[in-house]
Amino acid sequence: MSGIVFFKTRNLPLMREFYHHKLGMKLWLDQRKCLIFSYREMLIGFCQAETAELTGTITLLYNSQLEVNHVYERQRDIATTEPKLNSAFKIYHFWAKDPEGRDLEFQYFLRPEETEELDHRTVEILNPDPAKPKLLLTRMLPDRSMQELLDYFEVSANTSQRDLTRRELMMEISNKEALICLLGDKIDAELMDGAPKLRVISNYAVGYNNIDLRAAKVRNIAVCNTPGVLTETTADLAWALIMTTTRRINESEKFTREGKFRGWEPLLFLGQDVHHKTLGILGMGRIGQAVARRAVGFGMKIIYHARVAKELDFAAELVDFETMLKESDILSLHLPLTDETRHLIGERELHLMKKSAVLINTARGAIVDEPVLIRALQERWIYAAGFDVYEREPYIPRELMELSNVVLLPHIGSASLETREAMGHLAARNAIAIVSGTQAPARVI
Repeated sequence: MSGIVFFKTRNLPLMREFYHHKLGMKLWLDQRKCLIFSYREMLIGFCQAETAELTGTITLLYNSQLEVNHVYERQRDIATTEPKLNSAFKIYHFWAKDPEGRDLEFQYFLRPEETEELDHRTVEILNPDPAKPKLLLTRMLPDRSMQELLDYFEVSANTSQRDLTRRELMMEISNKEALICLLGDKIDAELMDGAPKLRVISNYAVGYNNIDLRAAKVRNIAVCNTPGVLTETTADLAWALIMTTTRRINESEKFTREGKFRGWEPLLFLGQDVHHKTLGILGMGRIGQAVARRAVGFGMKIIYHARVAKELDFAAELVDFETMLKESDILSLHLPLTDETRHLIGERELHLMKKSAVLINTARGAIVDEPVLIRALQERWIYAAGFDVYEREPYIPRELMELSNVVLLPHIGSASLETREAMGHLAARNAIAIVSGTQAPARVI
């Protein structure tokens, strides 16, 4: 059984703009004087009338607290509350209004262990010592890195299995001299102003688009990252995505586990060859070069697009952007996320690619216009895609997860024990160096 909840509206075009374009609901049916939108399993309709119906609440359900937080960041302009825990109903939610004044609730039902966890302080001082400088660690690091930090700092660490909320981060950073944070932690001017003693932000990542560099520079706060140590590991993962997407490994593995394999068949899970194809690299930096270098063993032609030609130890041709899009059999993205690169791969670019092309992204999710990518995969503008990063991470649209021609990984490009320990060591050395007044090994500003 299915059903539709209808509301009367005085302004049908406004409802289309808000629910379809702003909230991202699908237009399920357009009957001219009545529009029906779909969101996951819910159908909601609006019919043109002289008087709008404003009673009742439209509740949109999400899969995690983090997802609610990310939706809140996108919908702040319509929110009437901040995300918060309601212990009585065991939900995490925030409220908003649609343009006509209807109540909207963005909600996640907590699991019992999450309710208990949120009711308690998640940051602990691991080694109380007033004589040491104070550091906030937003998530626990590998053991060897932790020992370096404990030797030099009094470490306050988030020991839970979730990210700190904005309120928790603001509260805990107030008296700290150093911060080691992750890409998911938004470090902006407001947070820096709430931490007058802060001297260094050490990002446990190569990228730093989560940090307001201009605000840090004005406040004389050093920003550091962890380049170099994860190059080869991330290149390995990019190749795992290349092989998995081209040879349809995920589909084949699922088919086999479900007991459907009945023996060799001539047409069973036909994929694409990788050897002797053309690999396009967008962003021929450290990781881009490492990915391309591996392609030599496959006898591939390597083309790349960059602002200037690179001195390389393998054969590769510098081409313009459109040529790379048109000629690449496999296109691998290795760019930082900036204002210039945001949505660099959109509708025009995906239409320029071959219908047999594969798109790989281990860089930053927002380099690709995700809703357009979903259409491209649904309508087969390109053959397949492999992604380790997402535009609104950790949120992944259900439409993307339902596609069989995309491989989705949970941002594990650097996830080997050796590499994560090396990243932790570098992040710790950066923080220690700045606070001790010496030169940091990987300082951005």
